[in-house]
Amino acid sequence: ARAGELSDVLDTLRGHHNYSFVHSLKVASLLAIFGVHTGIPEGDLQVMAQGGLLHDVGKSLTPLEILDKPARLSEEEWVVMRQHVDLTMEMLNNTGGIPEPIIKIAGQHHEKLDGSGYPGGLKGTEIDDLSLIASIMDVYSALTDKRAYKAPMPPARALEIMHGMSGHHLEPGFLSCFEEMVLSGEAGSIVGGG
Repeated sequence: ARAGELSDVLDTLRGHHNYSFVHSLKVASLLAIFGVHTGIPEGDLQVMAQGGLLHDVGKSLTPLEILDKPARLSEEEWVVMRQHVDLTMEMLNNTGGIPEPIIKIAGQHHEKLDGSGYPGGLKGTEIDDLSLIASIMDVYSALTDKRAYKAPMPPARALEIMHGMSGHHLEPGFLSCFEEMVLSGEAGSIVGGG
């Protein structure tokens, strides 16, 4: 950040795909609020917020016709879409000075407890706790945001869908804390669809 490299990376993402930039801001905000809500130590809180901000910067290299496609992606398009994780890790590793825990969040936020996630097919305790938390915020944002291919989903419906992901995709304890945070109103309008 001091060298100005992070702002360049984020500006590149914003210039390429504004939704991905706004999504990253939302995920970072939700992670910070979650950290405060659960009393996570200050160091982890900063890592979570920064990880949320940078978790999708590789999408600046994903073609817009895939990012904004108003229909279901083909299998070939999904292969390209999933590459954003490796691209993000490569960008962060080449930006010097970014702590390993932040890169880990970027690299593991699409992993699932049952091992069916990507890019590593990690399972259970192989996935870092901060990455498991980031995954919840990422899924929630994706469900509640308006996209080219879907209307925004109300928070209650998003939480209902996420309950169906509990245990095999999302970590149940963290999900329960997140639901408590959403229902308490602590996150304000950030949790709403739109």
